[in-house]
Amino acid sequence: VYAVSSAKTIKAYQGIKIVYNGQELTDSTQPYVINNTTFVPLRILMNYFGKAVTWDAVNSRVLITDDSSSLKEQLAQKDAQIKTLQSQITQLNSKISNLEDDNDLSDIEDTLNNYFEDRADDYFDDAGIDVIISLDGDEDDITYLIKLDFDDADDYNYLTDISQTDLKTFLNAVKSKINSEIEDTDYEDADLTGKMVDDNYSSYYVKYNGSSYTFSWDNTDLSDIEDTLSDYFEDAGYNYFDDDGIDVTISLDGDEDDIEYTIELGFDDADDYSDLTDVSETDLKSFLNAVKSKINSEIEDTEYEDASISGELKDNDTSSYYVEYSNGSYSFSWD
Repeated sequence: VYAVSSAKTIKAYQGIKIVYNGQELTDSTQPYVINNTTFVPLRILMNYFGKAVTWDAVNSRVLITDDSSSLKEQLAQKDAQIKTLQSQITQLNSKISNLEDDNDLSDIEDTLNNYFEDRADDYFDDAGIDVIISLDGDEDDITYLIKLDFDDADDYNYLTDISQTDLKTFLNAVKSKINSEIEDTDYEDADLTGKMVDDNYSSYYVKYNGSSYTFSWDNTDLSDIEDTLSDYFEDAGYNYFDDDGIDVTISLDGDEDDIEYTIELGFDDADDYSDLTDVSETDLKSFLNAVKSKINSEIEDTEYEDASISGELKDNDTSSYYVEYSNGSYSFSWD
């Protein structure tokens, strides 16, 4: 029999809610506030934290152990969260990569502008021409836009004043520089096309389609190739025949299927030769091979690049002396 102690009044209140990190913890047994102290059923808390609660009646003990099933659920939730975070990281890395790609293209653009800033004098012999280059595209296709500004130019007013040969030389240099800059980047396999335009007259432009150039103001550039040949072989008398008194004149005719050249040698001022027959056939063939090679290099990347080449070299004063080239071989009129 237990002794009776003094009576004690207890005030207990129900309806208490337990909230952990915004989540309400529930159970069939409600919490109480007793004499201003909150009493929470142990099972509510332990179940939430993955623990098992059992009553040891023999020893009057409450046993708390790890609940393997709850732990598995928690681990599964953590794995799901990790996968979600990994997916978000992958998406962010992709966005960062795209931003870096854009920066790479703008960096290449800056490099081109810096490189060609003072090159107008090198390619056009006019330092007053302003060169502006911009790039657009992706890892599959890159397009360049080159603007030439002639406001401060010394010798040119328009894009059309520059020889097409010089323009192609410059454009080939730009193309080569772009290819060197995109090497070992995401853009290295991109197809390259572009356009050069007169900054003040947009109707004057040169387009590059990936293999050849077209000029808005002229459907043919044979005359430019002809001028280039005449300039290049101006000293051919000395270089090929050791006689700078021999006069060399070269003209071209034809279309994108067939090109014919005519070369006239004048001996009026020659020191060692009187006519074409005095020149050795070996020296003549060497000269003609050089002309043919130069024509091939000049028509590369143009509408004439697949044209068949034939021609004639003749004595300017004696029409019966000539050398014909056709189908890969030479024939001499005097032999």
